[in-house]
Amino acid sequence: MKKHICTFPLPEIFSLETINGIVATGYRRTGCKFWITFQGSKGYLSNIQIDCEGTQKERNNRIWVENLRNEDRSLMSKVVSIYHSDQHGIIIEITD
Repeated sequence: MKKHICTFPLPEIFSLETINGIVATGYRRTGCKFWITFQGSKGYLSNIQIDCEGTQKERNNRIWVENLRNEDRSLMSKVVSIYHSDQHGIIIEITD
């Protein structure tokens, strides 16, 4: 069963309040510790990975930022929903 953790506009991923909300709400709803990793390459942010304790069977726990930028390098107006499943770990869905 998938548990909804949170939903927010993609550009808010850089807000400390949003990051804290993901970690705190994730723990409160699942009992697992959550953490967020920002990864870059060649001077650019490449992806944001959200993990938690336990098994992470699918690799649906990353936001590939490089694919979600406008021509001016700003983030697209997308909506990010984060879920947790005991069988699959973190699942991130990005919609318009």
